[in-house]
Amino acid sequence: MEPRTVESFDALFPGRFLKAADLGNAKATAQIESVVIEQLEGDKGTEDKVLVSFVGKQKRLVLAKINGISLRAMFGSNVREWIGKRVTLYATADVMPLRRGEACIRVYGSPDLDKPLPVEWKPAKRNKLRWVLQPTGATAKPDADLVVENTTDLEPFYSEEA
Repeated sequence: MEPRTVESFDALFPGRFLKAADLGNAKATAQIESVVIEQLEGDKGTEDKVLVSFVGKQKRLVLAKINGISLRAMFGSNVREWIGKRVTLYATADVMPLRRGEACIRVYGSPDLDKPLPVEWKPAKRNKLRWVLQPTGATAKPDADLVVENTTDLEPFYSEEA
């Protein structure tokens, strides 16, 4: 077996959860299969985390609050109604990463949107964030569980307001 080059630290240590390195420079659209709360061991001990599973995929997404806000804006407050919806994710180091300069996963939009959707959120002790979720239906297939597309077309607009 020939050695292969990896570009990110996350690629060196694959795990059971979706990481920014798994997406690379592509957007990925997946259909939500389930949303559950599970206790996970982390740096701060055991914590309840929201996990999103996708149809046909082994890796689950640990849902950051900013991504949960995006899902609620697109699909409503009833989490059961998120099941079967499609979400497009991408990796970025620009939108509230855990560590500066380190990529994280954010929601780009959904094929289930018919027009751009402005969203805003005021995190505690931070400036108000505003962003626009994008419809991705032009390139996503209705029954696809993962469709990769080029990221150079439309980047979502995120801004901070003092």
